Amino acid sequence: MKLLFALTIIFLTLGLRAQTNPYLKDLSALKTILQKTPSYKSQIKGKQLALYNDLYDRLASDTASKVNGYNYFYKLAQLIFPLKDNHLAFYQIPDDENFKDQERIEQFITSKEFQDYPKYVGNLDSLKSALAAKSLDSIEGIYHYGQYYSVGLFKSSNKEYTGVVLESVVPLWQKGQVAIHLYEYGPNLFKAIYGHPLTKNFMLQPIEKYQNQELVNSYFYGSYAQSIYSKRLQQLDFVNLPKNAPKFELKQVADDIQYLVVRTFQVDRSNAEKSAIFLDSIKNSLTAANLILDLRNSEGGARRMASKYVQLIRKYTPKSHVFILINNGTLSQAEILTLRLKKFKNTTTLGQATKGMLSYGSNYGKREKLPSQHFEVYVTDMKNPAKLLKYEDVGINPDIALDEDSNWIEQVIKIIREL
Repeated sequence: MKLLFALTIIFLTLGLRAQTNPYLKDLSALKTILQKTPSYKSQIKGKQLALYNDLYDRLASDTASKVNGYNYFYKLAQLIFPLKDNHLAFYQIPDDENFKDQERIEQFITSKEFQDYPKYVGNLDSLKSALAAKSLDSIEGIYHYGQYYSVGLFKSSNKEYTGVVLESVVPLWQKGQVAIHLYEYGPNLFKAIYGHPLTKNFMLQPIEKYQNQELVNSYFYGSYAQSIYSKRLQQLDFVNLPKNAPKFELKQVADDIQYLVVRTFQVDRSNAEKSAIFLDSIKNSLTAANLILDLRNSEGGARRMASKYVQLIRKYTPKSHVFILINNGTLSQAEILTLRLKKFKNTTTLGQATKGMLSYGSNYGKREKLPSQHFEVYVTDMKNPAKLLKYEDVGINPDIALDEDSNWIEQVIKIIREL
């Protein structure tokens, strides 16, 4: 009887804590949201379910810091770490009022929230000297976010890296503030938590890669630059298509070589109409012996849209050769398209591994806020065939890797000439 009474008191206490503690409310709500996703249902079962429940219990027993602090966000994000679902997004909701004009920005910089932003407590000059001596092949080193600020990335503990601002010409980032947290889970693969360059809210990047001396997925929507964190300052980018490159294009690059760009398979009215008009205009135009199909930075979309290009290429490949350009910006439906085209004879993929974001998706773009109203989840609701899961995170490797320091189209033309 005494034992039953004691257990009742414990459960009542835990229940009361959950009702009054913002962190426990957010943690519980996040778990509930994730449990409804296709990735959780297919991956978190059996032994993985036991491990996941242990993780949740550890996080629930850990005292959290203030709601807008980094540790709070990091503890919540750990519930997402075990899921291989790179369409899932989790971020701290920025307070846009702080960035409406220069006066608001100056007020924000003097606020306690800004002053309490995570900081490095060591000697910055010593850190800078040590990192400057690191090999370019090492994840550790000095990175640049365009011309705006530089970050020193160092190993802070086992499988964890911290990025500290070393120099800055923008007032929103001060020397010593922490801009990057990386959690290693595979060779040059990381779960990343970034401070947004403009609004400084914490954001989870579920798949970060160190390639070509860059953190290749460190793009930030709504930032003041189109930069990524790179050790390579003011160097030409041959890997990615320019932001202003056309979404659809076909042109002749040699008598026997045509070049086809397809950057989206989205089915919103504007893209669908442009794609339909483009497809109609080229349906009888693929006549060269070789076709370079450029899927770099192709943003994905709907299978039914991608299938129209599969049909186009299927008619072409029996008597001609298709060279498919892919990079880390090739994602989602564009990755699935790549796999479909690889089944055809006379196709060769070239470039670098794709992003690894193709097992799940979102039909409706649903977002759910946690109870504190400080955080939001972009929820996935769509599951692709299970055989695609092996590509999640790692992507699709090309048949031929291209040199990242010279023009990719010229490299492919040279390869065609050597066949």
